[in-house]
Amino acid sequence: MSQDPKVVSIKPNLASRSAQGVGAGSSSLPSPLIAVRDHMQHYLHTAFNVLFDNADDNLFEMADRATSNAEQTLFFEAMRTVRLQRGTILKSVGANLQQATEQMNGESPATPAYSSFELDSLTLVQPDELEQSVALDGMISRVNNRNQQPLMHLAMRTNSLVKNLVDERNNPLAPAALADYFADALKPLALEIKVRLIIFKLFERYVFNGIDAEYEALNTLLINAGVMPDLRLAQVTPPRRRVQPAGAGNGAAQDSRANPQGGPDQQEVLSMFSELIGNWRHASGDMALAGLSGNTARPMPSNELLQVLADIPLDEMSGTTADRPSDMRQRIQHALQAQRQSGGVGDQKVVGRVDDDVISLVSMLFDFILEDPALPSAVKVMIGRLQLPILRVAIADKSFFSRGAHPARRLLNELARATMGWNDHDDLRRDQLHGLLENIVERLLAVSEPQDVLFETLHAELTDFQRSEQRRSDRIEQRTRDAEEGRARMQAARTHVAKAVNGLMVGRTLPVTLVDLLRDAWSQVLQMVCLREGIDSTAWDQAIRTAQQMIDSVEPVPAGELQYRIDSNEQVLQALRAGLELLGLDASAVAVQVARLAQPQALVLAKAQAAAEQRVRKAQAALRPADSPSRPAPEQPTIAEPAEVSAVAPQLQAAMDVVAPAVEPIEQVHVEAPVLQADEEVEPLAETVDDLPSVGAMRWIESLRAGCWFRLGSTEGQPEQRCKLAAIISFSGKYIFVNRGGMKVAEFGKNELAHHFEQGLITLLDENQLFDRALESVIGNLRRLQSAKP
Repeated sequence: MSQDPKVVSIKPNLASRSAQGVGAGSSSLPSPLIAVRDHMQHYLHTAFNVLFDNADDNLFEMADRATSNAEQTLFFEAMRTVRLQRGTILKSVGANLQQATEQMNGESPATPAYSSFELDSLTLVQPDELEQSVALDGMISRVNNRNQQPLMHLAMRTNSLVKNLVDERNNPLAPAALADYFADALKPLALEIKVRLIIFKLFERYVFNGIDAEYEALNTLLINAGVMPDLRLAQVTPPRRRVQPAGAGNGAAQDSRANPQGGPDQQEVLSMFSELIGNWRHASGDMALAGLSGNTARPMPSNELLQVLADIPLDEMSGTTADRPSDMRQRIQHALQAQRQSGGVGDQKVVGRVDDDVISLVSMLFDFILEDPALPSAVKVMIGRLQLPILRVAIADKSFFSRGAHPARRLLNELARATMGWNDHDDLRRDQLHGLLENIVERLLAVSEPQDVLFETLHAELTDFQRSEQRRSDRIEQRTRDAEEGRARMQAARTHVAKAVNGLMVGRTLPVTLVDLLRDAWSQVLQMVCLREGIDSTAWDQAIRTAQQMIDSVEPVPAGELQYRIDSNEQVLQALRAGLELLGLDASAVAVQVARLAQPQALVLAKAQAAAEQRVRKAQAALRPADSPSRPAPEQPTIAEPAEVSAVAPQLQAAMDVVAPAVEPIEQVHVEAPVLQADEEVEPLAETVDDLPSVGAMRWIESLRAGCWFRLGSTEGQPEQRCKLAAIISFSGKYIFVNRGGMKVAEFGKNELAHHFEQGLITLLDENQLFDRALESVIGNLRRLQSAKP
């Protein structure tokens, strides 16, 4: 059938367009979604350019700190590869995003863009892929948790415009999809896992950390286009978990009893861990709990193991401290031995291999957590007591390790985040947060099989309390910042004023009254102008010019400029009055200060008048006849008084009225030293090259941002403490640190902070999710152990 050339088919050919690149003119998407996609493309392009610029610096720094030639070569080669391929990576990410968005309106349903560590595709079970998946899953979970409502609104609005179903899981603009585009773009580079993890950290810092505002902007674009605008007023309510009937127990636990190894996804994850843990047992000589009773014992179902864990006395948990964590596997072994002794010979059971691996993995996770220097000792004690509740959850719900948003993991992460500012020397007995956390731990220990709903409830209680505490500490912290910035502004203003006034006066001989006026009164005017307008303003220039004119007004008057000086003096006095009124002085106080300038001005004018009259007398004497003075001179025409004297007589008289009260001449002083001291805290200069901060220390300082938490080492009379960087004062360059209550505890200049860093007296605390950090560390250690096998 022939086709009319004037008839254009509206069916998209996605297969051909994905290969050639889909332009806005040939897109099958509605125009609002094209605008949304273009906006995201622009954001990613900008963010990735910043990422690659910083990747170059980070990889160079890692190469500089490398401990071997091979490691240094690794980072240099990676730096070169990333630098050459950055354009290809940008094009790949953009093409993947474009193709995925087109598929929303294509012939086939859109497929999920990313599997978020469910590990559907990791059939070969590679440790490198596992470590990368854990890192990506952690950062994706953090973005999802921050943007639940914007992501849900974006999915709903997008779904109303396309024919294929779009939700938070398969949205091509969601964090999981964006991370997948980037990971796919990096695959052809064949980078080592060590380098990939560094780049993924930079990806989170420069792409994900700023994407919250982007999701809000995308929703705003759709709202402005008239796409479901009423969603702005709706609050997203998380779906409620179905409540089990009485006696039904935990759904996850029941699934575990029905299928002890969980679903196929969880079996794959646990199979991966089983291989890594098996290598660890072989290297460390550790014996599995499954092999403690010989070959005749039968595997114990997970529900029976949970009952054994429930029978462990709670008082055994009291042995857990930050310095001496309780050996969980040893306690479980004792409990199993007691059960075997109480049962018959034919009733011998051992822990199943999967549950045994779960126990080992949970034990490793808590070993990392309890040795984490970022956690205060009091928090380690609490978390140590949570080993059994967390283990019960991990055995009952095999998705515990693969679900980044698992309620138990979220509670553990929130507990660590809430206590970031605790110090070991703090008295926590009256701390409300400490009391709440103690109550949370006790409630978890009292339940033999904690359900997800309990963890969600406890997490909600903790986050609600934290919001209230955060609002209070934020107010105090803001007042601290305002006070420090005000103090720094005041110091900077005083320094500018001192430099300006000293520059005008030093080396001159001036009336003492003018010196007092400039030092005591006009310096205050300059300071106020500096604070209000700044030193680059017209008002500042005018105030400095007025000060210069005050000094010029008491200098001798050149011949012929008497009238000009009188007019200039009047303008200077008017400017002086206007400036003093800014200080709020009353009329009498202003008159006193004005007289300090008017008196020396009048004296100078009086001298100028006397000089002019002297010139008149000399001129008259020059016109007398040269014959005998005894003979009266013939009458001569009167010589007119010079115009400058006759014209200014009234002004001179007014000036003399000011001088009349002064009985003695005004004292003159030669200003040799500065009259104002600069109120400036200057860091001591380096005396030798060794005293200069290192390049690494300065790079570390430049990377700091307000809001980061630090551990300050103990110094003379000061114990170790944790504090947050509240502000970097631009006027003084000071770094202001506060405690968790928002009160200032320390301040450093840049050089002083660099020396603290070099001496190990200040450490940046890792604020990433505690459980994710622990899981990444454990997997990394197991992977290195596997790679070290002969």
